[in-house]
Amino acid sequence: MRRKKGRHAGTESRRKDIINAALSCFSEIGFSETNMEDIRRRSGASTGSIYHHFRSKEQLAAEVYIEGIRNYQEALVQALKGCEGAREGISALVSSHLQWVRENIELSRYLFQKRHSVFMASAEEEIAAMNRSFGQNLSHFFAGHIKGGVLKPLPSDIIISLIFGPCMELTRQYFSGHSGTPLDKAAGILSEAVWRALSTDRG
Repeated sequence: MRRKKGRHAGTESRRKDIINAALSCFSEIGFSETNMEDIRRRSGASTGSIYHHFRSKEQLAAEVYIEGIRNYQEALVQALKGCEGAREGISALVSSHLQWVRENIELSRYLFQKRHSVFMASAEEEIAAMNRSFGQNLSHFFAGHIKGGVLKPLPSDIIISLIFGPCMELTRQYFSGHSGTPLDKAAGILSEAVWRALSTDRG
């Protein structure tokens, strides 16, 4: 049983190596120009190993996207754990978003650029399920603060939009080179603005 688990861990490690290699190739060469041989050379995997995990370049490209979303959402949910106050939670989400973008530039760009690519059709169901789970985690956190009168009784989709809408716009400007505000400073400014939009405290 232990040996089987080890093989599984090795297989998953190889799969992630292939995904990381694909991301590098897509970023440096371009999706259309990249072929599976480029990814094989970059990953060090055999052709058989690549096709064992992924049927085509398109499926691999979709998996890169899925892994990116999963990594991003897990980072934010983890940041929210241990936060007791609503203001603390808002700050954690905004800061974690911007920190994740800064630490995962290639992957962040990929997520922004490829969301509506043709190859994403096969990933829609899985992404929708991930987004529901992510939204439920956030909604559960904020529901208690709404009930306690700390936050305005707004629908969860509005709360999530108010938190991440500004973050996403700043990220777009950051990628295009139009944002001159350091991300650490921006995190504080955006967190305060979101808090004022959601808080019942008018003081």
